[in-house]
Amino acid sequence: MKRRDFFKIVTTSGAAAAVAGCQQSAERILPLVVPNEQIVPGVATYFATVCRECPAGCGVLARNRDGRVVKLEGNPDHPVNQGALCVRGQAALQQVYHPDRFTGPQRRDGDALKAMPWDEALKLVADKAGELRKAGKGRAIAIVTQLENGSQAVLLDRWVQSVGARPRVTFEPFGYEAIRAANHQVFGRDVVPYYAFEDAEVVLSFGADFIETWLSNVGYARSFARSHGFAGGRAGTFIHVEPRQSVTASNADHWVRNAPGTEGLVALAVLKSMVDQGLVDRRFAEAVAAVNVEKTAEASGVSAEAIKQMAQMFGHAKPGLAVGGGAAVTGTNATATQTAINLLNAATGAIGKTVRFGPDAAWSRVTPFAEVAQLVQAMAKGEVELLLLGPGVNPAFTLPGGLKFADAARKVPLVASFANQPDETTALAHVVLPANHWLESWGDYSPREGVVGLMQPAMSPIRDSLPFGDALLRIGRGALGAEEGKGPLPWPTFQAYLTAQWEPLVKDKWAAALQQGGVWRDTIAAAVTPRLAAVDVPAAKLEGDGTGLALIAYPSLRFYDGRTAGSSWLHETPDMMTQATWDAWVEVPSETATKLGVANGDVLRVSSPHGTVELPAYVSPTIHPGAVAIPIGHRYSPFHRRYVTPAPTTMNPVSLLGGTVDPASGGLAYLGVKVTLAKTGARRPLAILQATHDQDDRELVREVDLAAAREQALRGKPGLHEPISMYPDQQYPGYRWGMVIDTDLCRCSVSTAKLRRASPSAPSSPRIGPTKA
Repeated sequence: MKRRDFFKIVTTSGAAAAVAGCQQSAERILPLVVPNEQIVPGVATYFATVCRECPAGCGVLARNRDGRVVKLEGNPDHPVNQGALCVRGQAALQQVYHPDRFTGPQRRDGDALKAMPWDEALKLVADKAGELRKAGKGRAIAIVTQLENGSQAVLLDRWVQSVGARPRVTFEPFGYEAIRAANHQVFGRDVVPYYAFEDAEVVLSFGADFIETWLSNVGYARSFARSHGFAGGRAGTFIHVEPRQSVTASNADHWVRNAPGTEGLVALAVLKSMVDQGLVDRRFAEAVAAVNVEKTAEASGVSAEAIKQMAQMFGHAKPGLAVGGGAAVTGTNATATQTAINLLNAATGAIGKTVRFGPDAAWSRVTPFAEVAQLVQAMAKGEVELLLLGPGVNPAFTLPGGLKFADAARKVPLVASFANQPDETTALAHVVLPANHWLESWGDYSPREGVVGLMQPAMSPIRDSLPFGDALLRIGRGALGAEEGKGPLPWPTFQAYLTAQWEPLVKDKWAAALQQGGVWRDTIAAAVTPRLAAVDVPAAKLEGDGTGLALIAYPSLRFYDGRTAGSSWLHETPDMMTQATWDAWVEVPSETATKLGVANGDVLRVSSPHGTVELPAYVSPTIHPGAVAIPIGHRYSPFHRRYVTPAPTTMNPVSLLGGTVDPASGGLAYLGVKVTLAKTGARRPLAILQATHDQDDRELVREVDLAAAREQALRGKPGLHEPISMYPDQQYPGYRWGMVIDTDLCRCSVSTAKLRRASPSAPSSPRIGPTKA
């Protein structure tokens, strides 16, 4: 072979090999012979449904393009949120496409979960339920769900009755039991009423974080904006009493910092001052006869002058609104505190005006925490042999560490979870039956009397999952040995059951109800009469080292109780107050930080009688010197491990709680322990997008209160005495972009979350992680 021919062959074969190696595998395109009639390529379709990221039940419009939901916004027709949607609702889209979603049913195999067919998975649970039922041990079956009402709740209770299980537990970590108990004591109604922020001239809040997570935060924040915004030459006044500067506190016209657990004392002192100043009826004097304003000032750290000023402002309001019961300030005296707040509202004539019984909220259906604790104790004693945990329920994370749920769950022979993503509870489950995401589901939900939201699938399921109701029907029929169409659970699917429930109500207006997103009507406020009696607010009892600091475990605006922590959009949305992303932190008072020699990012060991967490410090000049604060809800999903290094301990402050309850309501005392701090010597710098809160005299943010603005208007226009400059005025020809945000109306973080998305049509936008934040 000639040398020239040899090089020809080698060159040609090498190029051919390279081309073959670069070729992609063959793919086939299947034509859509019979397209879905609702899909027009490139044209968006909108579906009205209900957000289930928390129990508020806001209306949602889901924009579907080419068969996939690409955007969520609030439903402007829905009376709860009226077109608004919080940051968690905006980010719910990412949960649908989350790579961690289970691809189908899973069964425990040692430390791992392995796939199994649906028929086998459902039969496994049904056989166990049927076995217990036949043996007369129906009460060994327990089912725990998130707050459900409407058709889903009726079906659940029918299922429980059919198989003879113990009463269903409706578990919400933030149950607001103290509000219900205090309303029962004062007004004889065990409910959570509607609070008309929009009609209040003065709002006096005792730790109610209504701009963040309290009750129905989107609806109440929107109502508050209407009263607080400047209009007609006047604006509402907002006074907030809380030990730390939360997002809600930062929106207040007057933030009053108090010692942790003294909110009820301050409320009674305000009422006492109103009585003494003749601002309210003297018949309320009996309720506060034993109150000493000076002693309250000493115990709470709120000056007597500040108490008097609050009394004057609230006493002259026409009308006012006093609210309380936020999770962060819920202690063993929570019901007594709320009772004092109820008396403030009754004394100023707010009942029936800004506090309306009748359109009562769905929270009255939540099982008190004390009963949840009883179920865990029954599990630990071996009295529960089948435990069903519905979607949105993660007790291994949300229950206090002192309750030892994980130990109790290991004593249950069969634990079945309906979660669609891995979490702390699925790690304990023997079988996982993944339920559809709420954007893939039929259903209904009533956030308050007179409002029933209707849910419909905005897209087809993208994983091998089942609607929760479908799984219950099939398990129930299997346990009863009944055929489809017969017995107490005859419906083939939950959709069929839902339609049967709604048909008598809407008749031929089913399509209109779907399009609107539900049905609603005005509800007349119920008349109530307050029962007046002397009120005693004892000090909140805190477990732990007497020399320690009170732990304020507060719900996260971004993660709520942890159920939305799988979203990297939310992890990359900065916290409103610290501007931190991804990691959790312990907020340490400046005084304590100086004493311990602690700087931002120093890892601290936070210890209580029930557990230990290690978190980076965030030094705060605003939190009460007798407290530290840790946000609830921070946790990483398996997918996040490519962006973050898991912490050596949990980031969950609830693990430090012992499970102490408010005896009057049965609610969990989130303000229940004292903790000690110790430096570990390690550092974990926080990814903080705004490194300083100091303007360095640059006047980046200017403020003026209403009184000063009026005085300035009388004196003349600002800018008459401009400083002389050697440079000519800079001219900017053409158009310039600018934006003004009225922080009296908007502080919800939704805009930040929207900007985190790379493209409005890309449900899975890039994540950058804390190292690049």
